[in-house]
Amino acid sequence: MVVCFEGPSAIGKTELSKQLCHTSKIIPEVNILYRGEGRKGEFWYYKKQVERYQLSLESNGRSILDGDIFQPLWYNWIYGYPPEFYNKEETQEFYIKEIRENRISFPDLYIVFMASLEDIITRKKNDIKRRRRGFEKHLKMIQPQQRYFRFLQKNTDINVEFVEYKNIESTKKKVLDIIELTQKRELSCEANYNKITKWLNQTVENI
Repeated sequence: MVVCFEGPSAIGKTELSKQLCHTSKIIPEVNILYRGEGRKGEFWYYKKQVERYQLSLESNGRSILDGDIFQPLWYNWIYGYPPEFYNKEETQEFYIKEIRENRISFPDLYIVFMASLEDIITRKKNDIKRRRRGFEKHLKMIQPQQRYFRFLQKNTDINVEFVEYKNIESTKKKVLDIIELTQKRELSCEANYNKITKWLNQTVENI
């Protein structure tokens, strides 16, 4: 099973992933997994998302993606496709090509973490190990991000669960319970992708 953790920066996704490393293959986010490699060539960041998905398939058991492999779809949408990003057409064409060539697919389960703004800010202040550049900017995307995943939950057959992130132990138990109860589905990745991109193209979310 391939599980993906998502949610606001500093909420505790990486910390929880580390807690599960003995029973799951953990795939860090791009900027950690490929740190120091240097961005080379077109669509470098997108191609690394595909590589992360391929790594998740190498486990005979459970893999956990720390961050969504389809992140450019909703991240670029949230910020209105600014000039420094690939535009909507380029982004969507990249992913549909990879889907049709069976190099990427949606995870079996998304777990999207939630917490109060005050808790997230406190956790960031207490985390001295990571600088988290652009943290204030990322706070602004919490509501649009949840809006995106609630669309997936309601309008596609992709498994999406929202979890309030309290303390590490209670959240870990909740997550493991959800994973245990989740039944893998035979998904039509392209059909779901088309629903998602149609909705993104009709919905304005420019913060």
